[in-house]
Amino acid sequence: MATADKKLHLAPFSNEPFTDFSKTENRQAMEAALKKVKGELGREYPLRIGGETIHTPEKIRSINPSHPSEVVGIFQNGGVELANRAVDVAAHVFESWKHVPAEERAGCCFRTSEILRRRKLELSAWLTYEIGKTWPEADADIAELIDLCE
Repeated sequence: MATADKKLHLAPFSNEPFTDFSKTENRQAMEAALKKVKGELGREYPLRIGGETIHTPEKIRSINPSHPSEVVGIFQNGGVELANRAVDVAAHVFESWKHVPAEERAGCCFRTSEILRRRKLELSAWLTYEIGKTWPEADADIAELIDLCE
């Protein structure tokens, strides 16, 4: 982690390039990502609040808009009480986080952008299944997220 006495050395910002799906290797890589993600469809995801794993009796099913019989994921229906609890926990954690040096907080964003970059096609595949995005649209959304983190 970066510390206050060890400054981050940043390259000049440039936008994350879009994937060229006219190239065979990129199409094949996206097809592989779609296959990987398809194998993970239908899983149930718990809520996580302050390190606690929470399952609720009511669930929300995310459906593939292109194939309405396909469940992308099953999520907990947290409701107002759990949403308020999450906000309270976040506000409490922020009290210590706000004292973390800016260089260290920025380092978290840069590490996040690297993870997103490594998993760009996989994350694009999730957008394709869950929202019905085309490959280029999904790729652009993930590129924009990487840019935000950078």
